[in-house]
Amino acid sequence: MCRRPFIFVLAGQLFAAGLLQAADVMPTNAPTVLPTITVIGHMKQESLTSPSPEKADEQKQQIPGGFTVKSNTEQGRTSNFQDLLEGTPGVTLQTENGVEVSKISIRGSGINSADEPLGVEVLLDGISFQQGDGEVIMEDLDVSTLQYAEIYRGANAFQFGALTLGGAINLVPYTGYTAAPYQVSLEAGSYGFLRGQTSVGGVDGPVDYYASVMGRYRDGYRDHSRENTELLFSDVGYKIDDNLENRFYLTVDHENRLLPGALTKQQMNQDPTAADPDAVDQDFNKRWTYFRFADKVSYAKGGQQLDAGLYWWHREIQKNDFFATNDFQAGIQDFIGDNVGINADAISHDDVFGERNLFTAGLIASTEREADHNWANEDGDKGPIIARDVELSVNTVLYAQNQHYLTEKFSAVTGVQLAYAVRKFTDLFNNTLSGNQSGDLNFYGVNPKAGLIYEFNDKDQAFLNFSGSWQPPSFDNMVNFGDGPGGSLELTPLEPQRAWTVETGTRGERGRFDWDLALYYSWVHNELLDVFDALGNDRGDVNINHSYHEGIEAGLGIELLKSIFAKEKDGKPGDQLKLEQTYTLNDFHFQNDPVNHNNRLGGIPIHLYEADLQYEMPNGFYAGPNVKCNLTPYPVDQANTLNADSYVLLGFKIGVERAKGFSIFFQAVNLTDQRYASAVDPIPNATGSAPQVFHPGDGRSFYGGVSYAW
Repeated sequence: MCRRPFIFVLAGQLFAAGLLQAADVMPTNAPTVLPTITVIGHMKQESLTSPSPEKADEQKQQIPGGFTVKSNTEQGRTSNFQDLLEGTPGVTLQTENGVEVSKISIRGSGINSADEPLGVEVLLDGISFQQGDGEVIMEDLDVSTLQYAEIYRGANAFQFGALTLGGAINLVPYTGYTAAPYQVSLEAGSYGFLRGQTSVGGVDGPVDYYASVMGRYRDGYRDHSRENTELLFSDVGYKIDDNLENRFYLTVDHENRLLPGALTKQQMNQDPTAADPDAVDQDFNKRWTYFRFADKVSYAKGGQQLDAGLYWWHREIQKNDFFATNDFQAGIQDFIGDNVGINADAISHDDVFGERNLFTAGLIASTEREADHNWANEDGDKGPIIARDVELSVNTVLYAQNQHYLTEKFSAVTGVQLAYAVRKFTDLFNNTLSGNQSGDLNFYGVNPKAGLIYEFNDKDQAFLNFSGSWQPPSFDNMVNFGDGPGGSLELTPLEPQRAWTVETGTRGERGRFDWDLALYYSWVHNELLDVFDALGNDRGDVNINHSYHEGIEAGLGIELLKSIFAKEKDGKPGDQLKLEQTYTLNDFHFQNDPVNHNNRLGGIPIHLYEADLQYEMPNGFYAGPNVKCNLTPYPVDQANTLNADSYVLLGFKIGVERAKGFSIFFQAVNLTDQRYASAVDPIPNATGSAPQVFHPGDGRSFYGGVSYAW
């Protein structure tokens, strides 16, 4: 307020001075020639294929539903997806090994999948990272090579052709425009954790490049859980001109991991570091090599945008799993897979009927061929062959979406997807007990979408949407070993999962507050529900006739204090104390089921709360505590007779984060050494048994790291 009189006085003085100067100048009709002023500016170079986080944030005005951007500049350790995605409303993460996320779910989609999550579309720069039948292996991605992640919850992932109830996560990597020219980092911590990375990046005329090599080793919190990973990622871009860019991507991943198996609840509470004896005796492990090549072309000019991508990947896996002569299971499996896919989409910003209009249309198509061999597991060595097959998957999606502004602030969004999927299974073993299990399945689906957005200003919006989702089953859903001795793989055809969802919410910033709130309700038909046995072995999926998912996804940031010790100077902010909070409600139930009635769906945490209190200074220093809570017990069986307990995990981190020079951090996790289940394998009914379905989370642990960028 005190500035306004000064401005009025200054304006009055300038006006008076102008009048006096005008009075001294003789009137003339001759033009006044002003001196030439030359303004020179340097536009920040930016990739067309990998937009900046600021460009990603602009999408909030175009999305009538849950949407979050998570930057990789968060302080502390960013070694895995748990580090990157924690504190994201609506995202439920579970890990079976403490190293990487093994289960990821949005709105309950795919949370019960085994170690290859199904139900959330994962993309890299808008190009699918999935397997051909919809599953994804998160470990193939090095989180430290990513600028940020865009989390599209529910039908907001239409623009990527995502079909599932959960939505999509689009990961945007560093490029030569955004990466440090050279960077080295080293992290170490509890349970033998050691991680090193080096990267280079730069721009040379029309070419930009980024390359990273990472190695990670961990003895493991539990017995028989050692892990070793080497991962190379690189992308190279070429700007043909200011409006056209091509980018090439390379990913190479090698993993070698021992698997400790699941425990009973009593075993977990007594000794969470123990392994399942069968895991040791039969040497449960998983080893794979993965190569991925992708190419993307982006064109943008005058409100028009076109993106096209092509990718191919090859994977070889060997996995040692449970085997018993009186009850065949997977045993030792060799898997060789090749996947090829394309995507193309066009975006137009032309006015329609004199009002702004945004139209998007695209195509996504992929196919995968997978060859599998299974042998009996004889103390970790291959025995007689028990199964052999070839699996062919095809997914094709055509989609279109339109956002039309009815007024300056009020817009309507409509869209539709047309989907076609093939699952062809060829049984090459033809065991006499199981018979020839070959089958050829074709699926067709249509997903509509309609939504409304009201923009109070450029930061605050309210939204409402209604949408359909359709998820075809994967081979892991339908192909598994049958019960009893002498059986082999069996194909159990399943129906696609169909859901209708209504969602409403708001997001924005006001003063010291920023918020993100979405409430949704989904009517689900033929839900794909993964079933495990009492030993934690995956028995495949079943279709639930009717179920419902409802939930709350909330985030609230509060700037508690600012300019405490360091004041604002030259337009740069001072220090601040900020509290970031998220809350997720997962309320998922059977609906009039003949066996499970209206029980809660097992294996899914209900109330999740995370909070991070952090003090930050302009020089990059930060420090503060954090908490992660599973607020209530939740059932691990569909009969709701056995629960995983609630827990509260306290942590703390401190460090200095700088774009150039040295950065350092120290982080403590689970300070109270809670014994808890970080993941569970849901079973039909736990009555009268002590099922081995609990995967213990890490105990008290400490991590530290240093990096240097120049």
